[in-house]
Amino acid sequence: MNRARGSPGEPGGFAFDAPQGWKTQEDGRFILEWDDRGDTLGVEVLRLPALPGLDDAEDRLAKVWQERIGADWNRVPQNPLVMRRFMSNGARAFFTAAEVRAKNNDRSFRVSLYLVEAGDRLEPLVFIQSFMTPGGLGEAMSASFSWNTSYARVEEALKGVRGSPVGLPLVDDTEVVGHSRYGTSSAAQWVNAYTGGSTMTAVSYSIDYTFGANREFQYKFGGASGQVGAMKFGSEDDQGTWSVKHDVLTLTGAKRTRRYLLIGAARSPEGKRTLYLLQEGQGWSLAPGAIGRDGELYVAVD
Repeated sequence: MNRARGSPGEPGGFAFDAPQGWKTQEDGRFILEWDDRGDTLGVEVLRLPALPGLDDAEDRLAKVWQERIGADWNRVPQNPLVMRRFMSNGARAFFTAAEVRAKNNDRSFRVSLYLVEAGDRLEPLVFIQSFMTPGGLGEAMSASFSWNTSYARVEEALKGVRGSPVGLPLVDDTEVVGHSRYGTSSAAQWVNAYTGGSTMTAVSYSIDYTFGANREFQYKFGGASGQVGAMKFGSEDDQGTWSVKHDVLTLTGAKRTRRYLLIGAARSPEGKRTLYLLQEGQGWSLAPGAIGRDGELYVAVD
């Protein structure tokens, strides 16, 4: 990634000011716990040793995730999807997150790992979201529904993180240019309780974007939905110009304008280029539920 256009950010490269009300532990961790309708939610923040240099941040994040998070927790995904975002002062950070299990009691936690650009190094931060319910009945399922709630406190803590340099785009133009495709499908089977007959419905669609180095784009959509055997098909296309400002990709088409939040441009485990976009439709949020609902991972087409 090109850093020539950046300017110095936080003096010394990095700072983290924990929000008011968080407790400081003897080992340097910050922790906050609170009651939520009888359940106990919590967020911990800890720093790991800095990594010298700024290059290959996505690969290095994946390595720290596998070696450190993988050693401390069970059920850790081995090929994390690395995303990007800006910190409060405009410095860039690379991050990933997943639900994991504790090794000692198999409780569910959500762990996020951040690498923040910090002058001449990368500063790692780990956020641990926790959930406890009285008696523990159904805790694993309830925990998964709590992550969006406790994530608000993660964002609160991230407001105190500052790095360097600042003033750089989140994604370089060269990472946008190319032909990429996103596809998704789902199906559901319905059983008539009286007759025993079953019906299956499905939704499937794909979106192709071709972004040119001349800042022109082409858009193609193809989809099908309805009862299997009687599917309805649809298609749409558009073309126009594209631009990136800060972390927003704007597509000014002949038919309509689309805006996406850029949240990643890492390579897939197979080595293919990707472009991770967040739809604008329901507002932009990096909460786990919002990314799962609105995120579209485009993979380069050979």
